[in-house]
Amino acid sequence: MQKVDMKQRVKKIPPVAYMLVMIIIVFSFMDPHYLSFSNFRNVLIQATPLMIVAFGQTCIVLTQGTDLSLGAQVSFVTVFTVFLAQRGIPLGLAMIISVLCATLIGAVNGLIVAKGNIPPFIATYGMQNIVNSISLLLTAGSSIYFDSIVYRTVTETTILFLPIMVWVAVLVFIVVWVVLRKTKFGTNIHGLGGNKEALTLAGINPVTCMIKTFAFAGMIAGIAGVIALCRVESGQPTVATGWEFQAVAATLLGGTSLREGKGGVTGTIFGVLLIQIIKNGLNVVGVQSIYQNAIIGSIILAAIIIDAVVRIRSEK
Repeated sequence: MQKVDMKQRVKKIPPVAYMLVMIIIVFSFMDPHYLSFSNFRNVLIQATPLMIVAFGQTCIVLTQGTDLSLGAQVSFVTVFTVFLAQRGIPLGLAMIISVLCATLIGAVNGLIVAKGNIPPFIATYGMQNIVNSISLLLTAGSSIYFDSIVYRTVTETTILFLPIMVWVAVLVFIVVWVVLRKTKFGTNIHGLGGNKEALTLAGINPVTCMIKTFAFAGMIAGIAGVIALCRVESGQPTVATGWEFQAVAATLLGGTSLREGKGGVTGTIFGVLLIQIIKNGLNVVGVQSIYQNAIIGSIILAAIIIDAVVRIRSEK
């Protein structure tokens, strides 16, 4: 029985975890200083905002959708927070208002997708352009600034050798994991992707559930925006450009299915770390930036293909 249980546990480990170990071993041979605590600490810090966004994206992918506006929402939160602070609103309150706005944007996405029966890809792409335009209008196309000690408190104050921002990501992970695994709302999210008709028969309104899911993802993106603001210490309308696609890649790498409503945020962590460790490793070993995107894209594509092949064989 114990051997069977062990085999089942091993099968549950996403293939991306093994690929992550392989990538680390390769880079450690290429640079003897790669395997250092300070380097991995930097990887965690750099990965934190994207990881939070990916947790929200995972919830959307579980419904058989994608939210292409999450990166725009992150940028908007950095901009709108500074915009409000410059006009006399306390920075903490400005952050809360901005996160609520991101939540509202998510709810509107959900409403358009559910009520309008529009594919999430199309609806959220349109919202991405709207939110990006608002951010550019508020900043006149450039960064805006508001000096505060709060930024450095979040990014530099450490607890158990890690800054507060990393612990925020840990807290978001715990909340999302509990929501997806231990609550009725989480069960409904899985149901939207796995069997929407069963939800309806159970008396659950899929429209309401979809709106709540997108709003939840928007709130998580808003939190990522606050973290991003503390890192860059300014409102930048393009700070999170492309994050939505990286979040989708990390989610798929982590084993969440776009077709079945199966998966979760634990695997997403491995997906984000793989992306960030590849970026970090390429920088450490001195690969020129013009080649990095092609290399990262190739490795991510290979990882997704390997993951798909392994899962198909395991099902057979």
